[in-house]
Amino acid sequence: MRDKADKRLWTLSIVGCVIVVLTVLFVSVKIETNNTKKRIHSTMEYIKDQYSMYNSFNEAVEARSLVRMVEKVQQTARNFKTDKQALEKEYLKQYAREQRLTGIIVLNDKNKQIAQYHTGPKFKKVLGYVMEKETLRDVKNYPQKSYMARIELKNGGYIDLASYGRKDAKGTVIGYQYVKTEYAKNNNLTIQNVLAGYKRENDGTIVITNGNDIIASNDEKLIDTKVQEDSIINEIRQSVKVGQFAIIRNGIKQYFTSLDKGRNYYIYVYAEDRNLVKTLTSNIGIAVILYGIFVAILMTIKARSNQQYERIQKQREEEYKRELEKSAKEAKKANIAKTEFLQRMSHDIRTPINGIRGMVEVGDYYKSDIEKQSECRKKIWEASGFLLELINEVLDMGKLESEEVILERRSFNFFQLFQEIRMVIEKQARERGINIVVHKYNVIHEDLIGSPVHVKRVVMNILTNAIKYNKNNGKICIEFNEIQKNYNTIIIRFKCEDTGIGMSESFQKTIYEPFAQEKAGARTVYGGTGLGMPITKSLVEKMGGTISFESEQGVGTTFYIELPFQIDHNIKHEELKTKEIKKASIKGVNVLLVEDNELNMEIAEFVLESAGANVIKAFNGKEALEIFKESKLGEIDIILMDVMMPVMDGLEAARYIRWSNKENARDIPIIAMTANAFTEDRRRVLEAGMNEHLAKPLESEVLIKTIANYCGKVDHFK
Repeated sequence: MRDKADKRLWTLSIVGCVIVVLTVLFVSVKIETNNTKKRIHSTMEYIKDQYSMYNSFNEAVEARSLVRMVEKVQQTARNFKTDKQALEKEYLKQYAREQRLTGIIVLNDKNKQIAQYHTGPKFKKVLGYVMEKETLRDVKNYPQKSYMARIELKNGGYIDLASYGRKDAKGTVIGYQYVKTEYAKNNNLTIQNVLAGYKRENDGTIVITNGNDIIASNDEKLIDTKVQEDSIINEIRQSVKVGQFAIIRNGIKQYFTSLDKGRNYYIYVYAEDRNLVKTLTSNIGIAVILYGIFVAILMTIKARSNQQYERIQKQREEEYKRELEKSAKEAKKANIAKTEFLQRMSHDIRTPINGIRGMVEVGDYYKSDIEKQSECRKKIWEASGFLLELINEVLDMGKLESEEVILERRSFNFFQLFQEIRMVIEKQARERGINIVVHKYNVIHEDLIGSPVHVKRVVMNILTNAIKYNKNNGKICIEFNEIQKNYNTIIIRFKCEDTGIGMSESFQKTIYEPFAQEKAGARTVYGGTGLGMPITKSLVEKMGGTISFESEQGVGTTFYIELPFQIDHNIKHEELKTKEIKKASIKGVNVLLVEDNELNMEIAEFVLESAGANVIKAFNGKEALEIFKESKLGEIDIILMDVMMPVMDGLEAARYIRWSNKENARDIPIIAMTANAFTEDRRRVLEAGMNEHLAKPLESEVLIKTIANYCGKVDHFK
């Protein structure tokens, strides 16, 4: 798999390199073409400006030279007027030297030469020019006129010439000055000077022509040659328009070219594209090098990544192996725990069942012995209570481990909750002669918001253990202290100190583990399951509290629990601190009892009728709904409703009752009787419109008290 990835990476790298090269090629050609175009255009404009300056300068120099030439000829003509011997050759020679003239020619009115003096080889050329130009000779007719001209020579020299009418007689005086080539180059600014500094390697080839002849170029081989002799210039003349930038091909070579035109000249600029080749080679080389570095870095990163991947994979494999080993150990441990759990449950369930069945047989044997019958019933009750406790704790532990326990958030009165706990605990303590002392009750804010069911469970577990593992005629001290955190929150600190058997230091480390018991026979001797403390700790932590303890074997144990609560500022409870329930009566109360199980129906009917209530029976929710709808006001005071029933369950029946049009449909108390004893079950019951939730198995005292509370038949005394 990794080999395929490496091949794919190399393929992508090559494709990327090709793309980079093509991109650099395209961009470089574009940039270099634009740069060359700008450079040629700039060169062209500069040369045009310089050529214009060159013409202006040379024209000015020429004009000054010709003006001086006219002045010299005029002076000679004046000398002829004053000196009669002026036409003699010696005098002409003297005048020529004085005026620095190369030659003097004197014509009569018939344009015939009557005198002359000259030095140098150019006399015939001048004489031919004089005879050719009538305007030159015509000045004799206009004494105020003069004629001047410059004759350009092929060797680069020139002749400045001027004519003026004679003052001594009618005719013409002509003077001229020959300037040799070397002096002409020194005196005048040549067009070749304009091109000085332009190198063909950098600026291309620059050519200036007068149409047919090349008069200047930065390529010396082209100077003083014909335009027709250069194939590149001919190609430019044929293919390129004036002012245009173009690319032409001459043979195998390609050139960037431009052509421009002045008053009496043409400028050609062309550059071979070898600069482009150099630029492309350089740019592509740099790009390839940089791309190679990038790919090398990428490959290095990839290699390190592969190494890291292999290392991580190896670590994962090792970790997976460890996890497998751990899982195998945990599975083995879980199987052992499962086996131990089943063994414990088998023992703990069979023991009370054996006791119940045995006591039934004993009771049957002693049918006529009232005292023995009472003893058997008491032991059956205790055994069934242990069995109920075991089931509740196993279910609670399962809920806590699967995080299915849902805390309530409702108003309750802490003092009333404590009184309910106290009634149950003191009854258990009296049976063993244990004295329970409330050493401190310092709770100022008793109206709280929290989960009273779970608070009650925590306190009950601690106090039940304090009784269970105490000595006969022992003592339990209880304290409740309030610690106010802020206006809305308090912490209640619960302390329970007993004089029981205590715990060894080794067992204190495992007290919160499920089924942990210090002695193997504790389950039989004390009736414990080993689940109470794990459940208590989990509930305390789930409510945001803390639990700790101090214990000494043979001396006793002290537990400290802190639980946070929100203060309920809105609800005011009736003060019951100094009141105790004397008697709860349901005599004459009309109860609609809804229960699908015949045995449970029989038990509930017995409890209710024994307490003086009138019982109306229904065996499912639909039957109960019909009985309620057909009843008259006052015929039913309260409804006891099982939840899980055929045809229509209790929740649905409660909803239909609340939705019905009967006058008391919203007000009649509905009490749920169900084997579903968890918080979420209580929540579903209340959401269905019921008033209270009682968990099976029902305690007759709690059932009667609950009915009495809702039907208003509870008597109190101070």
